[in-house]
Amino acid sequence: MPAEALVGPRVVLEDAVLDDHAVLVRDGRIEAIVPASQVPADAVRRDLGDGILTPGLIDIHTHGASGHSFNEGTKPATRAALSGLLAAGVTTVLPTIATAPLEDIEAAVDAIASFQGEPGLPRIPGAHLEGPYFARAQCGAQDPDHLRSPDDGSIDRLLDQAAAIRMISYAPELPGAVALTRRLVEADIVPAAGHSDGRDEDLLACQEAGLRHVIHIFSGQSSTVRRGPWRQPGLLEATLTSDGLTVEMIADGKHLPPTLLRLAHRCLRGRLCLVSDSTPGAGLPDGEHYRMGRREYVVSDGVGMTLDRTAFGGSTTLLPAMIPIALEALGIELPEAVAMASVVPARAAGLADVGRIAPGCHADFALFTEDLTLRAVAVGGHWNDIDALTGKEPPR
Repeated sequence: MPAEALVGPRVVLEDAVLDDHAVLVRDGRIEAIVPASQVPADAVRRDLGDGILTPGLIDIHTHGASGHSFNEGTKPATRAALSGLLAAGVTTVLPTIATAPLEDIEAAVDAIASFQGEPGLPRIPGAHLEGPYFARAQCGAQDPDHLRSPDDGSIDRLLDQAAAIRMISYAPELPGAVALTRRLVEADIVPAAGHSDGRDEDLLACQEAGLRHVIHIFSGQSSTVRRGPWRQPGLLEATLTSDGLTVEMIADGKHLPPTLLRLAHRCLRGRLCLVSDSTPGAGLPDGEHYRMGRREYVVSDGVGMTLDRTAFGGSTTLLPAMIPIALEALGIELPEAVAMASVVPARAAGLADVGRIAPGCHADFALFTEDLTLRAVAVGGHWNDIDALTGKEPPR
């Protein structure tokens, strides 16, 4: 079978942007990147027109889209959320389940697992369980009525579904957190820290046991406190000064002001990944309500909030809209911004063959205009026009 040659747009690699190059695709994987003048004579050309070709985006922390949450735990809701993410250029996703009763979490994982490997949807390496093992003082929009401790035995139930779980985030200071870390490593699940009121030694203890990721920097993180004359760093300072950890950042222009975006980038450059933390409220107007699990939230000032407006309730911005925000706020070049939404989250989730335009990787792509408007998306070399995915009429 001859290779397909993708020609036309500029090609974004991990550290460069190539003009006048073609990406050769065969059997759903990238075979080579070659100068356009060296496309094999027997290759089938697909002219994508002008624009920017990036790896398919990877979102490792998203609660839903298109009016639906992964916490709903039904196949129709899960399919709708996954389809909405594909229409946003997300080709690999860790559908994220917020704190809820164990039976609700189990139902949500089952629904997610039923779509693993399904054509026409993003790749699903597994779910991300954001909870239920969090500190009450830092639970934010997580449901406080269903928080648990890692040593209460409930992890045995959750790990019955280990094959459908890719990441679990938890507070590293809770009783049993170090033992939980070791169990997750044994189960090939990424251990991640978050919603923590702990100190720096708590994160270090779990890191030594195998923890390797931290969710949404600055959100749900303890910071330095004084005990008598002594200053004790919290999870925030431990994260910013860490070695080896990958770290999430919500660059929606709401959760973090530019100063904090720049601080995280200066401390964690190369290990910082963009996540949407999106909710069913993505795309909804101010004043609209939505649910995650058994809690209700409202879109206010372009972001999700708890009904009392005391905490954010996830983002209403999807991943492609965060790339321009990162470019402007951080003053970085396009390859680095794209890598924060592809290469780094792939590394964080332990995924070797997605997130890059490189030989051997899956032929997953996002196609943008020069002003970073998403035009099309491909999974395994199968292309979808964004207007067709969203039901919009194409411009005339």
